[in-house]
Parts: sequence; structure tokens; C-alpha cells
Amino acid sequence: MKKLVLALIVSVVFFAGSASDAKAQQKIGYINSNELLMLMPERDSALSVLETKRQDFIKQSEELEVELNRQYDAYLQQRDSLSDLIRQTKEAALNDLQGRIQTFGTAADQELQKLQGELFQPIIDKAQKAIKEVAVEMDYTYVLDTGTGAVIYFPEGALNLLEPVKKKLGIL
Repeated sequence: MKKLVLALIVSVVFFAGSASDAKAQQKIGYINSNELLMLMPERDSALSVLETKRQDFIKQSEELEVELNRQYDAYLQQRDSLSDLIRQTKEAALNDLQGRIQTFGTAADQELQKLQGELFQPIIDKAQKAIKEVAVEMDYTYVLDTGTGAVIYFPEGALNLLEPVKKKLGIL
């Protein structure tokens, strides 16, 4: 029994010593990727393309709304003089147009989200590549992203890699 306890104590001391040696060799840095992405010049052109497309969709939606309102006003003026069949047909057409407007809005939102992904993914990839290159060049074991909100604590002595990554990307 004494030999088992002694072996256990030796194992704990050995593994604790090994873990502290490995920990001493690890170098940890952090960066706020959201801040970096806000500084990248490619972001502005991507936002411009996205905003142009959004404005196009808004214009189309407004035109559809104007048409719906025009048809509805015409229907209201004629409603009392229409037969039941014609009134039901016009109401169905108005409901159909309103449904198409809603479908258009949903499709436009989906297309904008898709376009945003297509425009921003290369920018994100470029930033991630630069972060990785700087981490390798500076011999960091880990780089924590404080921009995602996943990191609650980081040591005061950790190096913020925003400046070296900005330099790597040529951002002043």
C-alpha cells in the first residue's frame, strides 16, 4: 500500500512538473477580429455593393406597394357597384399582389444575406490568414479572439496582435 501511495505521489509530481514546463513554453496572444475587420479597406467596398443592392430592393418594394395601393384605391371606388363574382376576383388579385410583395421581401432579405456572405468571406479569410501568419512569425501557441465574446478573461501581459496584423495587411 505504501508503494502504491509513493508511486502515486511521484506520478503527480512528475506530471505537474511536465505540465508547468509545457505551460511555460506556450505563448498566448489576443486580437479583436471585429475591430480588425472594421479597419480593412475591402470592407468599405463590400458594404457599398451591399448597400446598392439593398437600395435596389427597397425601390422595387416601394414600387410594388404603390401598385398595390393604386389597385386597392380603385377597388374601393368601384366596390359597391361590382357584382359579387367580380368583387371576389378583385379581392383575390389584391391578396395575391400582397402575397407577392411579402414573398419578394423575404427573397430580397435572403439574397442580401447570401451576397453579404459572398462579399465578406474573402475579407474574413484574408484577416484570418494574416492573424495566423503573425502568430507563426511571433511564435504564439494560441491567439484568442476577444471580438467573438468567447473570451471572458485574458491575462494583462498578453499581447494584442491588432497592430502587427494591421502592419501585415498594410493598414495604417
